Amino acid sequence: MDPVTLALILGGSIIVIGFLGNYLFERTGFPDMLWLIVLGLLLGPVTGLVDAGSIMSLAPYLAALALVFILFDGGMAMNIYRVFSESPRAAVLAVAGFAMNVVATTLFMMYIVIPDKPLLYSLLFGTILGGSSSIAVISLASRIKISEKCSTILSIESAITDILCIVFSLAVIEIILKGTAVDLTTIGQSIASRFSTGAVLGVIFGFIWLSILKRIAKASYAYMLTLAVVLLAYAFSEFLGGSGSLCSLLFGIMLGNEKEIYKILKMERPPNTAVDAGLKRFESEVAFLLRTFFFVYIGLIVTIGNIITVITGVILSLILLLVRFGAVSFATVHSDELKKERPIMGVVLTRGLAAAVLATLPLQYTDATKYPEAAPIFQALSPLYINLAVIIILATAIIATVGIPLLKRRTEK
Repeated sequence: MDPVTLALILGGSIIVIGFLGNYLFERTGFPDMLWLIVLGLLLGPVTGLVDAGSIMSLAPYLAALALVFILFDGGMAMNIYRVFSESPRAAVLAVAGFAMNVVATTLFMMYIVIPDKPLLYSLLFGTILGGSSSIAVISLASRIKISEKCSTILSIESAITDILCIVFSLAVIEIILKGTAVDLTTIGQSIASRFSTGAVLGVIFGFIWLSILKRIAKASYAYMLTLAVVLLAYAFSEFLGGSGSLCSLLFGIMLGNEKEIYKILKMERPPNTAVDAGLKRFESEVAFLLRTFFFVYIGLIVTIGNIITVITGVILSLILLLVRFGAVSFATVHSDELKKERPIMGVVLTRGLAAAVLATLPLQYTDATKYPEAAPIFQALSPLYINLAVIIILATAIIATVGIPLLKRRTEK
């Protein structure tokens, strides 16, 4: 078949299956994420209709697009007062969960998987898998029937852990390559810079665009222009060293809480809101499209290697699940409102494309002429990092999609 025709058929079929999965989810409560990942598995590793190697280069672009619009969509659905009140608890969950995940994964890799390699290479994999995927978590949190408090905490936590994974993974690689310790102050400054720059730019862009949008809301293609501004805000934040994901989330919060923003700033509210139901519906449709293709892509890039690697990935996923329950219990102590939802928060540990992309970083340092000491070890470990990361992405997705409906039924009973 002509490749263009095949691509169109596959694209249309993926959207149809995404719609059906969403329809079933609304009726049964079973998340559609698993169906989409299984579809990717069928198209890629099982049947070979799509060559995963030929589309691996799309990973950074698809990840960025999905991240921007899913975070923006999640932000528009959040209540700003909830964000203010739940941010401290979300930060505690993010930091505690990240630290516990890194320690557990590092120890497992160091003593079981690669005992013959230096500690730093086990630590690197721990930082890669240290946090949940904001794309997957926000998609789930905004769609499963949980309290607004719980949804807000999970969404903010996943955005924070994305930043922690990126900063610490790059820091460990720098230590490996230079052979010298990186100053903890430098790491702290890098984290603070990414948080503060992304947050401030998200608020500034959101406020400026609210002011402009109320004047052009009735113009043709104003919705599309809004999406363009979201992309520019993300790119500008990353360019300045900030967190583009946090910028997109706060941009969405600003637009989704238009009336509250005017009230907080004690400004005169316009007679008609700039952010209407049409904009929210349009943005939600775009987020649905990107989310659908994102989860299919996760299935496409799975490499089914030897059974030992698969078993190792599954065991690591179960370890991360146990650690997750411990972190959730610690972060939700003295919260009667969240007590019943702790099990659901515990199974929302899905890793995503961020982990897959970070797992490919060692491939950049396999040139023995440039990195004589690290290159031989990275050459040996790079395939293992990638295969384990993708298996854990799939396993944690299965845990979430199967666990959430079961736990919700038990909670309701």
